[in-house]
Amino acid sequence: MTKPFWMSRLAGTQAEMGAQHGRLVARDAAALFGFYKTMPERTLAGDMTGAAGAVGKVAVRALVTAWQHRLVRDRPAELAERTRAFAEAVKERVPEASVRDSLLAFATMDSLQNCVSLAARGKFGPFAGTLPRAIVGAVPACTSAMAWGHATHDGELMFGRNFDFPGVGVWDAAPAFTVCAPTGGMHYGFFATRGADTPVVTVINEAGLVLAPHTRWHRDTTFGGAMIVDVVHEIARRAETLEDAIRIARERPISSSWGIAIGSARERSGLVLEIAGRALAIVRPVPGASFLTCANSYRTPALQEREIAATEAWSIHSDRRERRLRSLIEQRREPLSPEMLARFLGDRQDGGITRHLGAVLAQPTNVHCAVVMPGLRKALVGIDHAPVCEGRWAELAWEWSGATGGWELGVAAASGFTARVRDDIAAPHDAATTAIYEAAQAYDNAHDVASTLAALERAVAAAPDDPSLRMPAAWLALEHDQPARALVHVDAGLATEADPYRRGQLLMWGSRIATRTGNEALAARWVDELARLGIAELAAAAKRSFRGKPHVNLMMADAY
Repeated sequence: MTKPFWMSRLAGTQAEMGAQHGRLVARDAAALFGFYKTMPERTLAGDMTGAAGAVGKVAVRALVTAWQHRLVRDRPAELAERTRAFAEAVKERVPEASVRDSLLAFATMDSLQNCVSLAARGKFGPFAGTLPRAIVGAVPACTSAMAWGHATHDGELMFGRNFDFPGVGVWDAAPAFTVCAPTGGMHYGFFATRGADTPVVTVINEAGLVLAPHTRWHRDTTFGGAMIVDVVHEIARRAETLEDAIRIARERPISSSWGIAIGSARERSGLVLEIAGRALAIVRPVPGASFLTCANSYRTPALQEREIAATEAWSIHSDRRERRLRSLIEQRREPLSPEMLARFLGDRQDGGITRHLGAVLAQPTNVHCAVVMPGLRKALVGIDHAPVCEGRWAELAWEWSGATGGWELGVAAASGFTARVRDDIAAPHDAATTAIYEAAQAYDNAHDVASTLAALERAVAAAPDDPSLRMPAAWLALEHDQPARALVHVDAGLATEADPYRRGQLLMWGSRIATRTGNEALAARWVDELARLGIAELAAAAKRSFRGKPHVNLMMADAY
């Protein structure tokens, strides 16, 4: 069960706010430090086993730690002081907490994405086709929409954001919103999980800007440079306009690869900063447009040339989510309300089929979802377990000034916050979604193949006609040395799957599994059908010999 939605207000210098926050959330923060400490090797080398696996995990940790130290070393002094004050305040309350782990945790996502870039440049793992065991869990998700003018019911800016992150059972366990009232600076607030002093996921400032970074994959990352958390923090506390945001982002080039969606209530517009190391491009709405969407693919031609995609599944995962969100907004029959946009973020349609996995907006790793109305200082916030775009929501309102401290949902208005539960916005979690939640925890957090497969089997039983469940179930059965069971899932998936690429995945892997079980005739028939689909990438893969076990990217619906 998730903890009650939590709201807090901090005030003073950055260091003073860090210390206040650390004291308020010490126990949650200490647990989060441990999660981030092992996240890189779990994410990038989670399925490595035996002696080679031990060496691989040590190598990943060493590389990521070196990158983290390099990034942390050059942080702006004021923000570095905030983080240290936060970490030291946590350690005062929880002596076993590590200040070092806290300082490095802030650079985790930049260093992790840079490792994927390094693998692509070195042609390792999925980027090599036949080289084994690297980069199994990269998850480029997150989808946002900014709307204004005639697109919205009141003409004001509305910003809807899904944050999809491999922290199921951790990030979604304690939803939080924190307001910062810095000495002599602009007020700003950020959504996070309780225990994270990270103004970076979904951030709002009193000038009416809303910011939301989105993971991107690109070859041109750098060893040094700014961390995403610091750049977003700087924009949030200093920028009053979209042009201010662009100027501030150019001051310190980011080390990693990102798309930052930024909406402005004052200007009733938005843009996306597309960042790849030292390169920065701007995507603006077309003239006359009243909304703009953002996901995980670059839209600037010059940056697309060196964008990373191990397979077409990577591109599908981002492009179809963004296209679906855009089509929902375009085809609406009335102006957008906050509730309507929230429901769009929980959509499960892809290729005319309701799906639980794959390129759907309602990702299993959706650990934060919000629709923000910055001009009104209001938001709808998902407060249930992942995917938080379903289940219970909170209707939040806040004041920028007020008492410092922390309050749980239901607090009196004297705090400057009001929040109430809404059960009438999105659909409740169904049985399949609940089972996938358990699968995501077991696979991403512990790489427990048996538990993951058992959870996926429960999801299949709850939604037997959903083909998006069958391919992952087949991969996990194969990884668990159950090829006959894997073949059953492939056959069942082919009975309902009409999308060419997803059907091609079933045929390609089915032919491999059929060969392994000695059914050469079935393998040949599926290879022939795959050839007729004309998907060169999958047809070529079917011709390569396959031994061992698949390396599964469960949430991106891909494997190699």
